[in-house]
Amino acid sequence: MGRLVYEMLASLDGYVRDPSGDYQWATPGPALHDWFNEQVATRSAEVYGRGMWEDMRYWLDPPAADLEHPEARGFAQAWQGIDKVVVSTTLTSLDAPRTTLWPALDLDRLAELVRDAPGDVGISGPTLAASALRAGLVDQVCVAVMPHATGGGLPLLPPRLSLDLAPAGHETFDDGSVVLRYDVSRERRRPAG
Repeated sequence: MGRLVYEMLASLDGYVRDPSGDYQWATPGPALHDWFNEQVATRSAEVYGRGMWEDMRYWLDPPAADLEHPEARGFAQAWQGIDKVVVSTTLTSLDAPRTTLWPALDLDRLAELVRDAPGDVGISGPTLAASALRAGLVDQVCVAVMPHATGGGLPLLPPRLSLDLAPAGHETFDDGSVVLRYDVSRERRRPAG
């Protein structure tokens, strides 16, 4: 049985894209990129919404010049080797190996995918992940906090979402980024006393 892990890069003020839609400030340095490579290499599958898929499909066939960097080459190899699910109400087909299209997010189907997975399943894209978070399907939230504040944009977490989280680890990197991992509690904690 796997776990569902919501994993994203975000600004210090909690956004994955700035007000203009840009996210170039979230480009990981080599050490953080290697950390992501290790995570992807252990995944059974990744689940994306359409917007995140449009960003990630780059890794299907990145330019040869980009693959000269060992961290990029490692990510491409790991990512191409796992199954991907794209959830989209607007796409009608996909031409990508190891990739399945779901016309809508079926929470029961997602729970079954995670339950049957031999390893963790990643879910990326805050709009898609919001439904899984609200349904209580996410087991861990993992955020790579970048040394940047956007002042607004697309938030990492949906509004009015309340989660009880337990620290599950952290890593710091020379470029100023910090990875924070939290396990999602299945039961609400009661106040002491």
